[in-house]
Amino acid sequence: MQKKKIKMEKKFAINFHETFTLSRSSLARIIENSYGNGILNRKTLINTELGTNYQKAMPHYAIRAGLLDKTNTLTLLGRFVAEHDPILERTSTQWLLHYHLAAPHGMTAFWHYLVCKRFLPGNTFSADDLLADLSTFVTENTGKELAPRSLRSTVTIFTGTYLKSDGLGRLSLLEESDKTTYRVPPSVEAPDRWALGYALVEYWNAHYGERLTINLDDLIYGDFAAIFLLGEERLTQLLLQLKEEGMIDLYRISRPYQVVLLQPSLEYTLQKLYGL
Repeated sequence: MQKKKIKMEKKFAINFHETFTLSRSSLARIIENSYGNGILNRKTLINTELGTNYQKAMPHYAIRAGLLDKTNTLTLLGRFVAEHDPILERTSTQWLLHYHLAAPHGMTAFWHYLVCKRFLPGNTFSADDLLADLSTFVTENTGKELAPRSLRSTVTIFTGTYLKSDGLGRLSLLEESDKTTYRVPPSVEAPDRWALGYALVEYWNAHYGERLTINLDDLIYGDFAAIFLLGEERLTQLLLQLKEEGMIDLYRISRPYQVVLLQPSLEYTLQKLYGL
């Protein structure tokens, strides 16, 4: 029971960032110095030559973005990125960082909540809206109230991650109208089909386990499509591309339409994504 409580507290923690936004250049150093022996330890962390506070914050980001596991060991995604996109410059890699941060089963529950509530194509919202969202989320899930300073710094790092070029700004998911108002573009460029394929397998494993078939509506109207800002038409187009590749089957004779996972391998999707 105590272990479960600690796990839940970590899931709902919001101050892991040490007031720093996600930095791809810093994550690249983390990956580079973890790659030799596959794990991030005190020695490899010092070798990154990051500042003290960055040394605290960036490993937390690396875990939450799917590059390290909870033991600071490189994940499968982390190893592929280290070998094929070591400076995390590919848009597909950045989509996967976003996916892991926003996944409902990930370690950053507030990130998932804010993305699914506010990242709607064409939506406009303010910093105060995010502050209210975050305050409500924390109170409802932990029974605690956070200091206004903690709430403000978390809203700042959340928006900054999607605005800064060294973060996930190249995904163009968020625009800054002024210093306190933000806008989600009405049309966002969809991820590569294999980035979506990786996310589908990872999401499927987390939520459906060994099931071979699920309803398409579960992906469209659940949080999977919302994470990628995809509507029914665009998500279906990407799934049809994956069907052509033999990764899934898609039955659309009568509702509810069915998705069948034929290739449930994360490694397979990453090989395709990185052109191997």
